[in-house]
Amino acid sequence: MGINIKIAIYTRVSTEDQAREGYSLEVQREYLQDFAKREGYEVHKVYCDDGVSAYSTRRPALQDLIEDAKAKRFELVLAYKLDRFSRNLKDLLNLVDELSTYGVAFKSATEPFDTSTSAGRLMFQQLGSFAEFERNRISERVAPGMIKSVKQGFWQGSCFSPFGYKYNKPKKLLEIVPEEAKVVRLIYGMYIEGRSAREIMEYLNKKKYKSRCGKRFYNKFIGDVLRNPLYMGKIVWNKKHYLKNQKTEKGYKYQINDGSQFIVAKGRHQAIISEQDFTKTQELLAEKKRRWTARRTDAEYLLHGIMGCAKCGNYYSGALVMSNPRTKFKKRWYRCSGPLHHKNKCKNRSVKAEDIEPIIDDVVEALAANPKLKDNRLISMSGQNLDKNPFLGINADEAGQKFKQNHNKQAKLTDVYLENILGEDVFRGKMEKLREEEDRLQNILVNIELAAIEKEHSAGYKNRVKDFLEGYDDELSEVDVSTKRAMCGLLFKNIKIAPPVGGASASKRISFSFFEPFNSLFSEGKNLKKCTKNQNKIKIQKCESNSSLSAVRSTSMRLKG
Repeated sequence: MGINIKIAIYTRVSTEDQAREGYSLEVQREYLQDFAKREGYEVHKVYCDDGVSAYSTRRPALQDLIEDAKAKRFELVLAYKLDRFSRNLKDLLNLVDELSTYGVAFKSATEPFDTSTSAGRLMFQQLGSFAEFERNRISERVAPGMIKSVKQGFWQGSCFSPFGYKYNKPKKLLEIVPEEAKVVRLIYGMYIEGRSAREIMEYLNKKKYKSRCGKRFYNKFIGDVLRNPLYMGKIVWNKKHYLKNQKTEKGYKYQINDGSQFIVAKGRHQAIISEQDFTKTQELLAEKKRRWTARRTDAEYLLHGIMGCAKCGNYYSGALVMSNPRTKFKKRWYRCSGPLHHKNKCKNRSVKAEDIEPIIDDVVEALAANPKLKDNRLISMSGQNLDKNPFLGINADEAGQKFKQNHNKQAKLTDVYLENILGEDVFRGKMEKLREEEDRLQNILVNIELAAIEKEHSAGYKNRVKDFLEGYDDELSEVDVSTKRAMCGLLFKNIKIAPPVGGASASKRISFSFFEPFNSLFSEGKNLKKCTKNQNKIKIQKCESNSSLSAVRSTSMRLKG
């Protein structure tokens, strides 16, 4: 019974449905209200779409229902049948998924679909696999048409238009937005005059220019505008692809494609920047990158891109900071890269290179001083547990085939159940067993893949350890920074710098861990150092005792004399 559960009733009828018996709004409403009464539900409101097709989600009552779901005004949506909510499978799944993000479940009064139960969610997951198949087929059909359209100069992406343009959907063309185009020209003009991206950003914000969302401009935005060939009349497509198995709060992660996969064409839109200005800008950007790389190399940052921020997870990058404006003297610092790239607002403090690098040097030297460093047994230690991995002996193709067979069985079982050939209890029992088997097979497939990656990584790491030990030179003082960086990448699993607490020094803020076998060596070195300290302390105390005893004897002899 649904005691104290507040629900929303949704009814819909299209023009063609109105002539069919049993589908009128009145019949649906009465049936659902009786159903709610039997189940003990409290009805918040009845949402009714009259004469509206289910193939569109832009229905007035449905949109009102979603807004009320956001406001947490009910916990469950009740419909007469699934097709009252949507006839389009993809839309249906998207609607139910959206409701679930607001903590609202969906239930059909005449079908076994109730997303508040495990069995109901199972049915929707099964539907999801069919929907994915449908979406993939659509993608296969659409992609060639999109490529052809791009090559003809049309913009692809009706939901998004770059800053400086708006999208004319009927013409499939980008049209210039004068106010935004003015900002784009200003950005290019200032950069060609010699201003940096940061200076341009500060100027725009100071002069109260606003981005499309009414927010302040940021450094990365300026860089993106300066590098976008769209502004000189070109269209570049297929620059990246989304990783469907890696979703974040902001959407799917993406990966940049190889340049050979880019599709570049002359666009049909009007350019904002001349080709000469764009080419000049790219030359200046390339020159700045060359100078920056050279400056980085000259400055020699040992921990650039190796040391991470313990607060936000981004890496610390090296930077020259002017410590004395009069003498133009600059010092090397490390700072969190998160705020620099507008990734976050991390306020973890920067740290001087002269404070942090000697700590790492001391650690590396401590490892180098260990007499066991060149022991051949260390090489085998780097992969000692690999051969014991039970998943390396399992056939991945065979497991994958079983996984597909399991999915087919679930699909067939669902069809049989929907045709009322199978009872609900029998269906649930069989489906539960299939789902358990699916979870087991999926776990095996994941572990097989992880074991293969681990094996490949371990073999490569083992070879690097061997090369390091065979070519190792005891004189670390003569090793250049690039070699030391390579050594750090081999030795350290991670190096983290934490925010200072009460003015803590660099040695208090830094933490690190090692790969094997170096972790064991470092632990041995620390214990040996501690033991040596204790022995020296005992020797000092013994010497002090002997000195005191000698002094007493000497005094005694003088008194006797």
